[in-house]
Amino acid sequence: MKLMKNIFNNRRYIDGITIIDLNGEILFTAKFNNKLNSDADENYEVVGKKFLDIYEGLDESNSSTYQSMIHGVPFYVENQQLKAKGRPSIQITSLSIPIKSRNKIVGAIDLSVSEFEDKHSDNIEIDSNMYEKHQKSMMDAATFGNNTVDKLEVHVNRAYHFTEDIISNNQKMKELKRYIKVAAGCNLPTLIYGETGTGKELFAHAIHNESDRKNNPFIVQNCAAIPDNLLESILFGTAKGAFTGAVDNTGLLELADGGTIFLDEINSMPQHLQSKLLRVLQDKTFRRIGSKEEKTVNIKIIAAINKDPAKAIEDGSLRKDIYYRLSAISFNIPPLKDRKDDIPLLTNYIISKYNSVFKKKIKYVTNNLYKKLEEYEWPGNVRELENIVIYGLSMVDSSEETLRFADIEPKYNQLMNLHINEHTKIEPLTDMVNQYEKSIIENVLESTSFNITKAAGILNVPRQTLQRKIKKYGIM
Repeated sequence: MKLMKNIFNNRRYIDGITIIDLNGEILFTAKFNNKLNSDADENYEVVGKKFLDIYEGLDESNSSTYQSMIHGVPFYVENQQLKAKGRPSIQITSLSIPIKSRNKIVGAIDLSVSEFEDKHSDNIEIDSNMYEKHQKSMMDAATFGNNTVDKLEVHVNRAYHFTEDIISNNQKMKELKRYIKVAAGCNLPTLIYGETGTGKELFAHAIHNESDRKNNPFIVQNCAAIPDNLLESILFGTAKGAFTGAVDNTGLLELADGGTIFLDEINSMPQHLQSKLLRVLQDKTFRRIGSKEEKTVNIKIIAAINKDPAKAIEDGSLRKDIYYRLSAISFNIPPLKDRKDDIPLLTNYIISKYNSVFKKKIKYVTNNLYKKLEEYEWPGNVRELENIVIYGLSMVDSSEETLRFADIEPKYNQLMNLHINEHTKIEPLTDMVNQYEKSIIENVLESTSFNITKAAGILNVPRQTLQRKIKKYGIM
């Protein structure tokens, strides 16, 4: 109750309830229910209609109600403009909560409070940092919420990417795509290694969807996103009385029973938890925190790491024994800089994906743009490429059919300069001055056929000084 009061600014009521199913059909609404709202228009009946058909400007990506179903967690949005077709817009604060049945998402309920009416805006803007803010608010609530973090933490229980969603012409990537069937065809643990932005989660989704487990839960947990003291209870669950305020809570390992659990950035998991996970890898058994009862689960474990496993073992962030257990089936996703033959294909795919978002009609890309994209090293990989192409689409004129380098040039130069600065080795000033002086002396000596007297005259230094520097730098 305290959490609800904080969310709705200490108000003791809500004035809107909407319930939808997985297909987006409205099952119930309070705003347009005549029995609850005497001001409702009797001719405005929305039950049975599609949620996205009712509200202008909404789609799955910017609707908090849809996002709560997709990610399996509550989504909280402050001061968003909402407009039903044919009605004035309203400004609301809302909390969307997924509805589960037998550990599967079946719909969502949205609770809202109207702030101001008749603002006449067709735009619905959801804070781009909403996801991160949501995670923080849920973590704050968990510190006093009877260990309910495992019910609120971010995880999805369905895999929505498939092998065909992995776009590539690169030979190495084609081999990895073929290997997905091998990984999916057995219950062995799987390790996916790749730099940030290479698409590790995409492979995890595809492996699950190629397997016999595809109709069962697919649980995702980023091990770096949760404090160490909470991660254990989230994964393994808790038993009533394990600590003050502890209740019986199901962990993600149990929620994934019969399906797949994907542990991203497993090297961020503390060593003692890696040791505890090792037993699950070996015999699929574990105990909830504070429980003596041993539980057995039928799960496939997929783990991902964004650094070289050898380096992770060396720096102590990954245990050797857990690496050996995980790496029987492994994927090493090459960075974009090592598969630049994919850049044209990926660029075209991104354009086709976002053309409608920006209401653009780009059909062509200049060779010069492809050339410039291939010159860059892409430390952020495919994710960074997507960002720069999106920038270009946002900048190009809506009448254009061709995307040119000029459309992305400001962003491109910014990224290039940032990349250069990050990788430029800064040496001591004395060393850089000596290197510069040496190069000048060498050039002048070559231009005078190594005549020291002439070179000294050009450099305007005494002959003895030049000889001393030639000896110092080992030039002659």
